[in-house]
Formats: sequence, C-alpha cells, structure tokens
Amino acid sequence: MFKKTVTMTLGILAAVALMFTLFGSQIQAQEPVDNFVFINYIGQELFLDLDDVTYTIPGTNTAPEGGQLSLPLNPGEHKFAANVPGVIGKAGEFTVTPGGFVAKAARLDQTAPAIGPDGTLLAKPKDIVNVFDFDPNVEPAANTPPVDTWQPAAATVGQASIVWINYIGDELTVDLNGELFKVAPAADGIPGRLQIDVAPGDYTYTASVPGGSLNGPLNLATGQVVGLSFNGVRQERKYDVGEKYDFLLPVTMTVAQEDLTAQATVGTEPAAPVDVAAPLPAGEGLATEPVANDSPTVGPGLLVKNYAGETLTFTIGGREYSIPNNDELAIDLPAGSYTFTASRPYVATTGTVELGAEQGVELSVAINVAGDVLSIYQN
Repeated sequence: MFKKTVTMTLGILAAVALMFTLFGSQIQAQEPVDNFVFINYIGQELFLDLDDVTYTIPGTNTAPEGGQLSLPLNPGEHKFAANVPGVIGKAGEFTVTPGGFVAKAARLDQTAPAIGPDGTLLAKPKDIVNVFDFDPNVEPAANTPPVDTWQPAAATVGQASIVWINYIGDELTVDLNGELFKVAPAADGIPGRLQIDVAPGDYTYTASVPGGSLNGPLNLATGQVVGLSFNGVRQERKYDVGEKYDFLLPVTMTVAQEDLTAQATVGTEPAAPVDVAAPLPAGEGLATEPVANDSPTVGPGLLVKNYAGETLTFTIGGREYSIPNNDELAIDLPAGSYTFTASRPYVATTGTVELGAEQGVELSVAINVAGDVLSIYQN
C-alpha cells in the first residue's frame, strides 16, 4: 500500500512539473516583441505622449545619432503627441497591424510666414515638430560623388573665348555688351558652365541671379581663354512684424577671373552667342523680343500658353521669351530635347520637352490658387 501511494505521489508531482514546464514555454513563446520605434533627430529632449503615457527621448545634443525609443504595442490604433519645449508640437495617430512594425522619427521644420494683403509681415515663421514615417531597414544609397571632367576649349582662330562658370544654385543671366547668355545653375557640387567665342577687345558685362547682380570690365586678347567664376551667398531673412516682406532674398555675388588658356583643349566647340533682338528695358528685368509665329497651331516647334496670372518669362534654347497673361506664343525650334524654365515674380519651375521633326508640342503654364507653385501641362 505504501509503495502504491508513493508511486501515485511521484506521478502527480511529475504531472505538475510537466504542466509548469509547458506553461513556462508558452509564456516564453508569447514574450512581447518591440514593434514600434521612435527616433528623435532634434537637438534637445522630446516628450512623446503615447496612449496617455509620456516618454522622454533624448535629442542629438545627448545622442549624436538621435535618441531612440522602442516599445511592444498591441495591434490596433494608437494616438501620439510629440512636444519640445518652446516649439509647436505634432499630434496624430497610427495603426499597428498584427505582425506589423511602425517606425517614426521627428525633426524641426518651420511654418510659413503670415503675410498681409499689403505685403507686410503679420507673423514670423515658427519652429514646428515634424513627425514622419521611415523604414529603418532601408540601406542608405552609396554616395558616389560626381566627377567634374569638363575642360575648356581653345578659342577659334582669330577669336578670344570666355567661360562663364556658375557656382550659384540659380540660373545665371549674363549681359555682355547687350547680348544675353544663360548659364545653368550648379548641381551636385559641379558648377554650370557656358563657353563662348568673341572678338578680341574690351567688354563690359552684368551677371545676375534672382536677388543679386554684379558687373565689371573684361579685356580679351586673341587666342586667350578667360574663366569668370561666380559665387553667391543668399542673405538671411530678418524682418520685424509690420515691415514689408520680400520673398526674394538678396544674394551677395562675387566673381573670380582666371586665365584658362593653358588648360584649353582643341576639338570642343564653344556655344554660339545668344541672339537678343532687344536690349533690357531699365527697371523691367530681363526682356527679349520673342520669335513671332503668325500661326499659333501646334506645328513643328513649341507652343506655350500662359495661364500664370501675370506675364510669363519662358527660357528655352538659351533664349528668353516674354508671354502676356492668357496669351500664347509659338517658338520655332528644331527637333531635339530641351530644358526650359518658366517664371513669374517670386515663383519658377523647370522641365524638359522633346520636340519632333514633324509634330510640335503644346505646353500650358498654370499657377495654383496660393500663387506660389507653377505647373506645366503638356497637351
């Protein structure tokens, strides 16, 4: 009897031990996994209110790569509010799907200034917390810096040559003794360049970008290749409430002259001068006489229609055209690929267009209700 009782007791203990083992395995299998991450890229602490629980996330002043918070969240909707002292916060909500993962990060942005109907500043821009989604598993693209392989060309026989070099992030317009030239903006650390051949002699030029300009003399000898490098620094905006607000920030421009004759190579032809039919009217900005076309139908070439609310400046093929509002202009261009710029005061856009030999292209330029975005539509 005693032996039977001991056997039964041992069996019960073994069953209980097995039950606890299985229960422990289930608990271990159900251990929560972090499925939410929030990274703070702001230079100070951020307070994250998540489902009525507040977390403090250090900023880049304490963690160079940004502070990080990782949590296991139940599937479903979650509400958050991200706040930094003295800064407008950001609130919102997100959904965690079963087996899903949510990653968010915060940085500082600025609100737009409040401008009155008369152009005065009603309220300055303010810092605001911007919370955005990101994929933490995406590997950053390899940063392969572009290589600048450009070389100046030798001047043609009996001529001199000028290389306009634009290190500014805006298109450069050069007026050389009344002739206009366009120099592309710098991109990816490589300046825009335009080389032209001219007769030897003395010249005066004016180089300008939106918000700034400078001028100077230039003396060229036969066979000489001269490079003029333009840099510009856009001034910081400092306005008080009640003052007139200018969206176009002034640019302080500088130029450096260099003799490139020894670097010039034979075999590359410089660009032809831009044919400008009319000088610049004083105080009216850049204006040129467009190539008129009596037939506005879309034949070979380009038809541009202006719905921008003001006179449109359209630049293509190194030439600038002025198109009145609610009007159109046919531009005679050979077949090929062209980069163009459409602009009116304080707003501009660029694009490309492919022109065929037989069929032309129609472009419509329109402005949004706020008057700060130009859109191009190809018909």
